Amino acid sequence: MSIIARPFALTRQWAQIQTVRFGSLSIGSSGENVTRSTFEVPVWLEPFLWAAPKKKTSHSKKRMRASNKGLPTKENVVGCPGCGNSKLLHHLCKHCYGDIKQKTKDSLAQA
Repeated sequence: MSIIARPFALTRQWAQIQTVRFGSLSIGSSGENVTRSTFEVPVWLEPFLWAAPKKKTSHSKKRMRASNKGLPTKENVVGCPGCGNSKLLHHLCKHCYGDIKQKTKDSLAQA
């Protein structure tokens, strides 16, 4: 993040405007104090105070920005050759695996 250096006159002018709006104000270490008071803006906070949006972002603008964040459709879905249910390519079928697991459990219980 880069900090834009403002001329001292602009900072002093800003401080005078804020003093009129909020009472007394101290700029901190970036220049001379206009007046000593309880309200003090730190130097590192000035760029963030200037970077405020002018208008509220509308619902449609937010939705348009978020429209390309969805999950992509899967194209590697195939039918299982054993049971015909859908499964991912190069993966075991959940239904066939469940059947095999159940048969193995039954055969181990009989033995």
